[in-house]
Amino acid sequence: MLKTFFRYIPLPWILVGLLSAIFFGFSFSANPQKNIEINEDTSQFPQFYMKDVTSREFEPNGKLRYQMSTPAITHYQLNLHTASLEDYTSIEHPQLTFYRDEQAPWNIQASEGRSERNGEQIQLLNRVVISQQSDTQGLIEIITESLMVKPEQQFVETDKAVKITAKQTQIDAVGLQADLSTSQLQLNSQVDAVYEPRR
Repeated sequence: MLKTFFRYIPLPWILVGLLSAIFFGFSFSANPQKNIEINEDTSQFPQFYMKDVTSREFEPNGKLRYQMSTPAITHYQLNLHTASLEDYTSIEHPQLTFYRDEQAPWNIQASEGRSERNGEQIQLLNRVVISQQSDTQGLIEIITESLMVKPEQQFVETDKAVKITAKQTQIDAVGLQADLSTSQLQLNSQVDAVYEPRR
């Protein structure tokens, strides 16, 4: 019976069948029950990306309170299935402006930023510049390397070195806390002030 079976099958097909059986048999024996793991670590992959973004926040009376502009943002959701306070948004070259009633606004810019806790705080990094055009002091500039911003409270702070320049005045210090809504600044330590009288 077996001889009759092989008599009607061409020899090339018999060789193909034998080689296939050997190949698949080797594959299954070399990789027994190999499982493929799916990496669900979304911290390395953005959930969304946006370009040329401007975000505005208004007072209940309709007045503009806060604005942030950026060429691009990238949002990361750490849990694939649900949002959490651990999610964050990377911000390229952020520019923030805080407005106050009948007073000059405060402007903040940096090379990069990171919004955390659903936007409750923004960490700014790499040459952060806070500025205001004052009627009495002229251009006020505060320069530091990192700054924590709480937009809702219009509050900023840093534990890094800061340099403040205004009309005829330069102040160096370490650490700063500032309420931009009232323009009240507190310097923490190592304060060194230089005043140049008008000639």
